[in-house]
Amino acid sequence: MRTLIISDLHLGNGGDYDVFAGGEALPALLDRIAGEPARVVVNGDGLDFLMNEDPLELDPARAAAQARAIAAAPASAAVLKAFGRVLARGGEVVVRLGNHDVELAVPEVQEILRAAIDQPPEVAARLTFQLGDAPAILDVGGARILVTHGEHNDNWNKVDYGRLARLDRFKYAAGSVLVKQLMNPIARRHGLRFVSLLKPDFQGAALAALAVAPEIVKQLFSAASLDIGWQLFKKAGSAASFAEEEEDLGLAERFADAGLEAEEAAALEAALGDGPAAFAEEETMSTASLKLARAGLKLYAGMQKRLAGTLGDEYFRLEPDEAEWADARRLAKKFDAGAVVLGHTHAARWKAADGIAFANTGTWIWLMQLPRSDAGDEAWAEFLGELRDNPRLLPERQRAARTVQRLTAVLLDPHPDGGATMRLVQWDDGKLHSLGAARVPSGDVAR
Repeated sequence: MRTLIISDLHLGNGGDYDVFAGGEALPALLDRIAGEPARVVVNGDGLDFLMNEDPLELDPARAAAQARAIAAAPASAAVLKAFGRVLARGGEVVVRLGNHDVELAVPEVQEILRAAIDQPPEVAARLTFQLGDAPAILDVGGARILVTHGEHNDNWNKVDYGRLARLDRFKYAAGSVLVKQLMNPIARRHGLRFVSLLKPDFQGAALAALAVAPEIVKQLFSAASLDIGWQLFKKAGSAASFAEEEEDLGLAERFADAGLEAEEAAALEAALGDGPAAFAEEETMSTASLKLARAGLKLYAGMQKRLAGTLGDEYFRLEPDEAEWADARRLAKKFDAGAVVLGHTHAARWKAADGIAFANTGTWIWLMQLPRSDAGDEAWAEFLGELRDNPRLLPERQRAARTVQRLTAVLLDPHPDGGATMRLVQWDDGKLHSLGAARVPSGDVAR
């Protein structure tokens, strides 16, 4: 049986937060793959329960209402029905939890989604859900393929599965709280949609938002009981309060990376302080904002993509960094796997070396195309200016700041001689393109 692994769909409720980009493409891919019985694994963040104004509490009734809203959104409904067609053809669909859809642990939510796939009860019952507390080990032609969402190394977004079994005691990860308290209001109430596309990197999104609308960011930090001055400058004697305890959001280190001159930092501090910022000269604030935007967006670019070529046609970097590769090797050794498949970062990755195949499945949300890394101040200023003028990223007004798609997945097929063929693929204009391929041998692999 062929296996398709996808992750980070972030199926939403069709509202202001929605970032899903595969409303037509993903059902088409699922129908293509599942012409014969196939297994589909949704490796975390398949749905997004954070895209709303509801309190961040794991309440079964509220989670069920959110699930109904997601299932009713046209794009999400099309994907859920495509899952149903996979099952109707004798296939399997396994949905694993990620940090944006812990509500999938609620039995009522599971039943709502089974109803939404539009199949008879005996078929819908084969839609299964798995916690992410341990990796899944798939057997494909005798090869051991490890699959896990990937938030295990992300302290901001690590899911407390120990408490998830007791819904009344579950505490959301700090990253989820920040999405609700800071990123969501920036994206919806103030129309800065671009910050939703910069997640899961909170620091990069915060710096970019600060560059575009410092007054808004100041207000939101205050509303969230966070001292933005302390977060950026770590001033002695100043305390930051977050979730009733001090919390360092890591912004000071990122702020330092921006390379602001002393007068630029002083101007920004004046703008963010309690007193008037009239003495912060417009020119100084402009240069400070430009540096902040570059620092924040380059941080995101480092995770997501590398721009090259005058038109940015080759802007996705597939090579994992040292930390990603080291984690893949660690997981492969610990679980005796020949291949490791992750998600979470939204960054498609591929590497096959040392007897291990590693892939990150990427994402099915909209992404931002950034200026080239070697672009001058003029190009970056144009980009920043467009974010200010077109904060909702309306397609007809996109010039320098553009949204793009990179619809990627992992395909696994049994190899005729044993083991599996593993590929990172991209779905584009109704066709599958291979971005990397390797044979994964059967049995345990010595490393």
